[in-house]
Amino acid sequence: MKLTASRALTVTVVLTVVAVLTATAVGPLIPRDGTSTVTGGFTPPGQGLPLGGDSIGRDVLARVLHGGAGLLAVAVAATVVSVSAGVVLGLLLTVDSRISSMVAAALDVALVIPGMLVMLMLVYGLGGGTGTMILIATVVNAPFVARFTRSLVAPLRDADFVTAARLAGDGTVRTLVREILPVVAGPLATDAGARFVGSLYMVAAAGFLGFRPLGTDGDWATMIQTGLDGLALNPWASAGPALAVVLVTVPVNLLVDRLAERSRL
Repeated sequence: MKLTASRALTVTVVLTVVAVLTATAVGPLIPRDGTSTVTGGFTPPGQGLPLGGDSIGRDVLARVLHGGAGLLAVAVAATVVSVSAGVVLGLLLTVDSRISSMVAAALDVALVIPGMLVMLMLVYGLGGGTGTMILIATVVNAPFVARFTRSLVAPLRDADFVTAARLAGDGTVRTLVREILPVVAGPLATDAGARFVGSLYMVAAAGFLGFRPLGTDGDWATMIQTGLDGLALNPWASAGPALAVVLVTVPVNLLVDRLAERSRL
């Protein structure tokens, strides 16, 4: 049976909610938190361990169920900060001034720098940790959000409702915030979903490269990297957290695509 657009959106929302809740809320409900050694290093699945043990014999399944909340929290925080900064910069770009010209020039430079290079430079300079990950996501994502915001706002500057607001005495900032921003909130929210997925992938990439993005070894990204050493003995030590990342990002990607399609209708 072919799903209608509304039903497809509903199914996608349900899948996304289930995936996020499983990644953030299921872990605390199980008695084993994955911090204690319960078996030998890289023990295969069995003996009450559905995904076996990691490099020092900790329960991989328990670690996976406890390792998602921090990673998703950092990705959410990075998305909020980077999107907020990008929207402010994008609104500034629509104002004709010397400052906006300087900001536009700086963003043009930032846009051509590969995100991976930015991550490597900042991680090597500042080390891992939540703050560094948020800074990296902001430096990488904000210029794109700013460009997207400007592309949405610029055509509306001469719209009738904007002209009416100006005739009523509203200043530039007030008009942008009260009149124009609510109109473009939908596309910006959809783009924010894509930025969330990108931030999650970036944090995962930092962990895969061995930088411990959250400062510990308990997140999915770091678990993937440390599990590679025992891939021949227990592939689930690495495949388990990798599958968890996929199970969260795929529904979010589908939700972003559905919302994008809906906003174009």
